[in-house]
This record gives sequence, structure tokens and C-alpha cells, in this order.
Amino acid sequence: MTKEQSSTGLKTHVASTLAYLGVWVSGIVFVIIETRDRVVRFHAMQSIILFAGFHVLLLVLAAVRVFFGSPVWGGTMAPLTITFLILQNLVVAFSIALWILMMVKSYREEQLILPLVGELAMWVLQRMNGVAGTGSYLPEYASKKRHKAGRDESGFRLSESHAGRVAASVAAIVWSLFILILFNLYPDYVAYYAASGSDGVDQLLRYPILTGELSGVLPVLNATLALTIVGHIVALVVDRYPVREAVEVLTHVMGMVTALVFLKVFPFYFGDLPFGDIVESIPTFVVVVLVITAVANGIEALTRLVRLVTYAANGRASL
Repeated sequence: MTKEQSSTGLKTHVASTLAYLGVWVSGIVFVIIETRDRVVRFHAMQSIILFAGFHVLLLVLAAVRVFFGSPVWGGTMAPLTITFLILQNLVVAFSIALWILMMVKSYREEQLILPLVGELAMWVLQRMNGVAGTGSYLPEYASKKRHKAGRDESGFRLSESHAGRVAASVAAIVWSLFILILFNLYPDYVAYYAASGSDGVDQLLRYPILTGELSGVLPVLNATLALTIVGHIVALVVDRYPVREAVEVLTHVMGMVTALVFLKVFPFYFGDLPFGDIVESIPTFVVVVLVITAVANGIEALTRLVRLVTYAANGRASL
């Protein structure tokens, strides 16, 4: 199958990248002005559905946050307000990571069809073109076995199926951003929550568990989280075995160091928790968890380092 000529005069990978650049706005523009290149039209429609969905989700989260932050609640819904604020930040972080990934993949001429979103984009384009049935809008891609660095007849490179790696990296980025925001901006909300009622008035009690000594841990914790975020963004963009393994080695080493610093400083206090005699055993449990975390990260870092050295020695990835 020959490559379809673009009605914009732009190369397919350039136009596809531009369709993501302005999120759903540029998607609409390219759906309108591009009438022949199905690859560009697909990416434009995928951009519309993906980022319009994110936009709507952010508006809903903002509305719910404002609702629970209303003075009518007398401050009793503050934890929910903070929760939805954090969720907003997580959605923004996730959408930015996905936005960068889609532009990089498109510019590198790698076809990336997102689950559900991509299928919906093809379905909409089929209906716009008056095509019935459930077949792919991009048959030249759907009919080819995808493999790394492969190409179809049109010369457009096909990306290997790496949904697992992408999902793991995005999850690591989102989780790290969540912890970064929580421990730096809202440490008092790292707490145990319990409902209480008296005289017909219900309230939510909060028992913070972090102490002022958290400041002794934050530099190392922030460095670990920043390294995790940047490292996984690089892994998403480059997507090469030695890069991914190097990122994993560094993040696990830093994870081990962070756990050890938490053990040394131990910025926790559980004395106010309403658990009776059980409170005395909680610090021991936390110490055990931190020790296991440090050991597990050390073992994982060592294992991945051995795999990376083996790869360098053999000149190939042992996946």
C-alpha cells in the first residue's frame, strides 16, 4: 500500500506531532485541514479524545474540590478538598507525561494506538467517512505484526508492543509526583483518620504521624523522587534496554538510601493514635517495613546492575 499524500504539504510524522502539540485544539485543526492522510487524521482524532477527556476530568475534579471546600462544611471536609487537589495534580502530571510521549513517538514515526482512546478515534473517523463495520481505520498497521524497528510498506515505523513498560514508567512518575507533593506541601495530612460523633455532630479526626524531623529526610527523599521522575521520562522517550536498566539501578539505589535515612532519622510519632496498647508495637512494625524496603531495593539494584553489565559484555540485551 502506498503512502497517502498529505493535503497539508507536511510530512506525516511532522503533521502527526503537531496534532498533539496544541492538545485537543491542534487535533481539531488537523482533523479539519487534513483530508487525505489517514495517519495524521488518526493522531489528530486521538489527540482530541485523549486531551479533551483529560480537560473534562480536571474540570470535574476542580468542581468537586470547590464543593467540599465551601465554608458551609466548616472545614470538616478539608481532607477531601486536599484529596481532590492531589488528584488534580496527578491528572495534570499524567497528561503531561503522555503528551510528551505521544509527540516523541509520533515524530520518531512510531505508531502508538492507545487502548480504548485509539479504538474510539478510529471508530469516529470511520463514521465521519461513512465507513460501516468494525475494521481498523488504519488497516496497513492493524494487519502487520509489530516488531521493534519494523516498517510497513508506507515507510512508517511500527513500535513494538511495550504497553507494560509505558504503564510502569507512567505509574512511577505519577506516584513519585504524588509523594513529592504530599510530603512537601501537606505533611500534616499523612495521618490516621477516624470518624467521631457527639451531640448529633459528626466530625473527622486527624492524627498526624510525621514529626518536625521530617526535614532531615526531605532532601534525600526529594532527590530520589526527582531522579525517578526524570529517569522514567527519559526511559519513555529513549526506550532502550540499557537506558531503562540504568534508570532502574539508580532509582533502586536511591530507594535503599532513602529507606536507610528514614530508619536513622525516624520522623514518626504514633503516641496519639487511638489504638490502646497496640500503639507501642507500631514503631517496631515500621522499622521492619523500612528494613525490608532497604534490602529489597538493594537486591533489585544489584540484580539489574548484573544484567546491565552482562548486556554490556555480550553486546545485546538479555530480556
